[in-house]
Amino acid sequence: PKDAARPSRIRIPGLLQLPSGRVYEFDKDTAVRPIASDGQRSTWSADLSDGWNIGSNPNGGYVLAIAGRAISSVLPSHPDPFSITSHYLRPAQPGPAVVDVEIVRIGRKHATATASLVQDGKERIRVLATYGDLNEQNGLTRIEAVPPDLPPQDRCLPRGTQEPVGSTIGGRSSIFLHPDTGWVKGVPGGTAVVSGWTSFQDGRDADALSLLFFSDAFPPALFDFLPEKVWLPTIELTVHVRAKPAPGPLRGVMRTRFLSNGYLEEDGELWDSTDRIVAQSRQLGMLFRP
Repeated sequence: PKDAARPSRIRIPGLLQLPSGRVYEFDKDTAVRPIASDGQRSTWSADLSDGWNIGSNPNGGYVLAIAGRAISSVLPSHPDPFSITSHYLRPAQPGPAVVDVEIVRIGRKHATATASLVQDGKERIRVLATYGDLNEQNGLTRIEAVPPDLPPQDRCLPRGTQEPVGSTIGGRSSIFLHPDTGWVKGVPGGTAVVSGWTSFQDGRDADALSLLFFSDAFPPALFDFLPEKVWLPTIELTVHVRAKPAPGPLRGVMRTRFLSNGYLEEDGELWDSTDRIVAQSRQLGMLFRP
């Protein structure tokens, strides 16, 4: 609904609400609750939703956002991720999880912490992050790039029908790909680049934390290069958050230049509605043929 596109932000602990009082899906599904704390170390509970699945597993960026929320919860003077790296040890599953957070150091401008998300006694991801306050950023700026050149959303291609079997992520976020994206039409174009628009389905605007999710939400760039369907699990993902995004959909572009011995990098950019770069990402993935 149009009246939900710019909801008033009524503060409740860690969450944003719609004017009706309904909590946005992303905030509800990344919520963390304190279990114990000794000041430097803390433990949080979370419940991974099955609404963000790629296939049968929660999207890696969504899982990272849960760990990221737990870290920001212990760093009130440094609320925003600046640089966050996650190593994916094994696939996460929908259901209960525990996030262990350790503060490494709190400085004047930056704070560093680690986090570990555990399910059924098994560590799923290990995170190292530097946080700060994006509202206090000022200084020399030089950008030698431009946002991806995209037609309006209504002239782009919805990704929905190309999701792996069992995927539910399309009910939480939308992606509209450049109309030249060949693999969506069944004709791979031979270039390892994918670009498009993305946003939340319920009208929630992107913020610094949600950029961790959006950085991993696009289909792999390699899909337009390979003539066959493959699985590309993430081994490591790093996101640099550069600014808080302005309201409106994000534009993203993902590129892969090197596929070597079955391993690939993917470099990503996210731009907001004011043509400002808000996040950059790089991940190491592995090509796996089911």
